[in-house]
Amino acid sequence: MLELEKENVRLRCHGVERLPSQLLLRDAWHLPGQKLVTANHWKKPKSDTTAFKGSSLVYPSDHRESVRSTQIRRRDITAELVNSLFEDPLLLLKTNWSRRCLLFDLGNTSRLPMRHTHNVSHIFITHAHFDHIGGFMGLLRVRLGAPASCTLYGPPGLARHIAGMLSGILWDRIGDNGPEFNIAELHGEILRCFCLRAGSEEVVVMPDRRVKDGIIHQEERFLVRAVELDHGTPVLAYAYEPVSAVVVSEEALSELELQPGPWLGKLKYAYMAGDHGLSVTLPNGENRLVGELASRLLYKQAGKKLVYATDLADTIQNRDKLVALARNAGTLICEASFSRDDQFRAVNNGHLTTTACGEIAAAADVEQLMPFHFSRRYEGDPERMYREIEDVFSRVVRIS
Repeated sequence: MLELEKENVRLRCHGVERLPSQLLLRDAWHLPGQKLVTANHWKKPKSDTTAFKGSSLVYPSDHRESVRSTQIRRRDITAELVNSLFEDPLLLLKTNWSRRCLLFDLGNTSRLPMRHTHNVSHIFITHAHFDHIGGFMGLLRVRLGAPASCTLYGPPGLARHIAGMLSGILWDRIGDNGPEFNIAELHGEILRCFCLRAGSEEVVVMPDRRVKDGIIHQEERFLVRAVELDHGTPVLAYAYEPVSAVVVSEEALSELELQPGPWLGKLKYAYMAGDHGLSVTLPNGENRLVGELASRLLYKQAGKKLVYATDLADTIQNRDKLVALARNAGTLICEASFSRDDQFRAVNNGHLTTTACGEIAAAADVEQLMPFHFSRRYEGDPERMYREIEDVFSRVVRIS
């Protein structure tokens, strides 16, 4: 995003692995029937530190500014907080092996790209307070006509809340084509399941499912584990855990004198799909079977789990449960609603302070912490909140 501040241009973008040495800013326009061309109305800047190249400006990069990001990138998924630090919680997980997406909470969904909304297969709701479920109506609007059903997990009462929102709409023109939602409520070690469809007032009760070790959803590539916390109402925290990741052995690749390229992606995809008899073309033009190559080049590695927790009181029980869930996680995305100086507000509202958030991350020994869901009372000074967290736990990802 570009912002103009007096005579300065500020660029905000997603985090990059390596900072560039310079920034090229080009003014361009597009005329009907023509290609994108450079506009020729720039005047040469007065600053000696800025290079002028035709109608483009090249600015030196400021390496002093810390890198911020709303995304966590892994081999298997990209996790992104859709809304800002001070807005409704909404975490998007994009799978890197397909178009499928997962959501954690349903705050304001207006910024959620439509291409991802259509591909959401599962949604994990912490609780039914408005800022965590109010975006359901936006999701529903986009999914009208979507053929696939969507499954929502959450605490007791979730089916009633979703049914209430569906029943508040007049569906006289949708017939039997309304989007379908499967609801799974966690009651201790039992998932009580329901099926709802827009345009039908019937709540179909489905068979219960037994929960073992907190695992509420599991498939070949990943599982999702849940634990119930207290916020004056039951709240669920979730852990996304990759079952395993297929990794290429660089040593074996070198021994076979093979160059990396798109063929490795095809090899891993075919291997994970079980197509071991499929033939893959190597960079040297040779064709080899997937099973043969996989035995030499691929190995499975346990993935790093990602934990999402928000809206929980700072109690011993909550801390113990969340620390156990997040133990050795790659990423903990955790609320830090109030400053350490406003602990009484945190207690009265059933939220964590910055200090509590940092202490939980430290006790769980996570690789990195992404704090979020700051109270709007600190909107003018988010740096204060980050400094307080970093006093306790230093490995913090700051949200841009």
